[in-house]
Order: sequence, then structure tokens, then C-alpha cells
Amino acid sequence: MRFPKLRARAPLYAICFGLFANAYAMTNPFSYVAFLVESYGITNDRRAVGFYAGWIMSAFMAGRAVSSLYLGALSDRRGRKPVIQVGLLSCAVFQLLFGLAPSFAWAVAARLAMGLFNGIIAVAKAAIPEVVPASEQTVAMSWLAGVWGIAMVAGPAAGGLMVDTEAGQYLAPNALGSVLAVASIIAVHVYVPK
Repeated sequence: MRFPKLRARAPLYAICFGLFANAYAMTNPFSYVAFLVESYGITNDRRAVGFYAGWIMSAFMAGRAVSSLYLGALSDRRGRKPVIQVGLLSCAVFQLLFGLAPSFAWAVAARLAMGLFNGIIAVAKAAIPEVVPASEQTVAMSWLAGVWGIAMVAGPAAGGLMVDTEAGQYLAPNALGSVLAVASIIAVHVYVPK
């Protein structure tokens, strides 16, 4: 049995998978970052934990704010595929480093670095007209929004289920995110044109 429509949409599905892995990487710490900050022992004031958690969580977006314009321009010159793959590679590597972070500074640096190399959201949207016919672009953009929304729920849910705050183990949800990122790098490599 042949699936011509599935094969024609494979680039879209690969980009959606990459966007899911990216959103998962961004959101999985939401449910446990306060416990992570407490485990570093940087403050005895429970009210200050949110301040430090905010630094960790905003570091990713700060990195993206610094580099997004450059990565968008790079994708115009070199192609969407390599920029998406570099962003996913940053998710794979720096998510693991974040999950293993022994200190607050390490955690902030890992999240910042993940954001600095990550231009997936804008580049994925720019890639849609290149991989989907004009008649299906509206649906394709809806897919991107839907996948993003699903990952925004799945990331924190997995983070909350997989960490062991009592033992100080924060690697599991980040290792899963790293596996998702590597799998999506492969999917993008195989299915997304230059």
C-alpha cells in the first residue's frame, strides 16, 4: 500500500516534530524549576526562589532575543534546514547540561546557550511556504500552532512526572527532551529539503 499524501507531507511533519522538541525543551522545567533553585541552596528565603527561577526560565528567551534576527538572516542565506538542525542540536546538548547542572550559574548558562543557538520558531514558519503547496499553507500553519500548544502541555507534565525532587534528580525529563531533539534532527535531515 502506498501513501502519497503522507510522503508529500513528510517535510511538514518533520518540521512539526522539531518544533515540538523545541517547545518541550523550553517548557519542561516549568513544573520543577523552583525545587531546582532550592536544591542549589542559594537562598533561605522561600519568597526569593521565584526570583532565581525567573532567571533560569528567562535565560532561554534572552538567548533567543539576542540571536533570532541573525539566525533568521542566516536561514535566508544558508537554508532553513541547517538552522533548524543547529537549533535542535542546541536543545539536545544544552538540555542535558541543564539536567546535570550542579549550580545556579550553570543552569542559567545552559538555558542561555540553548536559546542563543535556537531560531526554530521563526525559521519553521518561514519554511512552510517552501515545503507545502500554497493551497495547504493555512492548514500547515495551524499544525505548527497546534503542535506548539501540545508541547506546552507535554513539557511541564513530563517534567513534573519525571523529576525526583527529594533525591535532587532533574536529568530524566531533560534526557527525554534530548532524545526528542536528536530524533527530530534525523527527521529534518531525511525529509526537509535544503
